[in-house]
Amino acid sequence: MGTWDDLRTELDCWAQEGAQATLWWRDDDAVAVTPQLEEILSCERSYRVPLALAVIPGKLQNDLVERLVETVDTRILQHGWRHQSHTPADRKKQELDDVRPVESVLEELQSGFDILTSRFASRFLPVMVPPWNRIAPAVMQGLPHIGIRAFSTFGARKSSYPIGGLLQVNTHIDVIDWRGTRGFAGESHCLAAMVDHLQGRRTGTYDAEETTGLLTHHLVHDAPTTAFLHDLFSFEHPALHWQAIPGVFPWQ
Repeated sequence: MGTWDDLRTELDCWAQEGAQATLWWRDDDAVAVTPQLEEILSCERSYRVPLALAVIPGKLQNDLVERLVETVDTRILQHGWRHQSHTPADRKKQELDDVRPVESVLEELQSGFDILTSRFASRFLPVMVPPWNRIAPAVMQGLPHIGIRAFSTFGARKSSYPIGGLLQVNTHIDVIDWRGTRGFAGESHCLAAMVDHLQGRRTGTYDAEETTGLLTHHLVHDAPTTAFLHDLFSFEHPALHWQAIPGVFPWQ
């Protein structure tokens, strides 16, 4: 398990090598303005940590579009279509599935892409965030054909470009204990995950070029989750750098 001292020690190693430990922040399931959304937007503003907001286009409400006009660094990613699973009950939930014809899945995603392009213009980056972080290989192959340039799931990537024309940049620290309490995963768990990915990048276990990603879900944040985010965003170290979201996705 991890501590703040462990994180500082790992960042000291980056500093000694003259390197910068980059991080980025992705928050999922945005649809409308809520008190929980206002909390993370406050964090973004107060700590100047750029936010990538994964929006569900098929459920998008007008108030979210109007609210995000006021933000400076927030960028919009596409979170599937309606965040609706189509797999049988005995399989893990998946919207970008292999149950339906791939053409049907891609048609929905194209509709979502068009909505986000229309409503957010240049604030929308053509990046797909598959609901539940799962995507069928055939659907992935079709993403570039609807205008998607990158995608983001969870866990250390094996390749920066798993298919031609589609960059992968994942997240690695999930603050929610989905398989247990469905509340905060715990400070030590989150810090251990962060140190693991940073150390893996530095030592060559993981792809050194993949920015370490924080994953949040504002709609289910409890008080301990929020407290941890404040602690993390206020943590300072010369080697630590929260990246602007367009810089996270430098597609070729």
